[in-house]
Amino acid sequence: MSEFIFMTFESISWPAALTIGFFLLFLHGTVLTPPSELSLAALGLYATLHQWLFLPAVLTATAGNLLGCALLFTLSRRYSNQITGFIMSSRLKYIKHLTNKAKTEFYQRGHLFVLYGRCIPNIRSAISIPAGFSNMSLSTFLIYSAIGCLIWALLWVSVGFFIGHHLLVIIETHKSISVIILVLIVLAALAHRYYFLRTEKL
Repeated sequence: MSEFIFMTFESISWPAALTIGFFLLFLHGTVLTPPSELSLAALGLYATLHQWLFLPAVLTATAGNLLGCALLFTLSRRYSNQITGFIMSSRLKYIKHLTNKAKTEFYQRGHLFVLYGRCIPNIRSAISIPAGFSNMSLSTFLIYSAIGCLIWALLWVSVGFFIGHHLLVIIETHKSISVIILVLIVLAALAHRYYFLRTEKL
């Protein structure tokens, strides 16, 4: 399998590889797919064929991801009134409560949510949406997103670069961890909903 991957990589020129990496990370930042971990690790694995490409791969991926996140942030801000208006017209009090709470939290600590959120699977791209709903400035969003995207790109390009021969095993393991994290988030949300509804009845 590794030999097949390397034969495929050898048929791709480095400008094409960086362009593909940029585009894939842009898509991840905008439409939340494909998985950034796989794209970044593949870039790192490709860089083992041309070792000087390590830093360009990190920077190119970061730039593509940041541009995609900025687009999603801009769209969220542009249509925030329509989206929040639709949510607030809902009869579900819990949804309204979460919307108001998210806005309040982002007004106070939004930059930290963006920074840390960029390093959490399943959340890292979606964090652009509540950031767009808040009053966060574009410059603040870009600065903290750039730091988070750079850390994430450096981590996963390094994984592909240094231990890329075990890439498939790493991706499968990470996928399992991501599913566990997602399940924990859902359970935490359900527990919070139960607590909220119970408090409402008291």
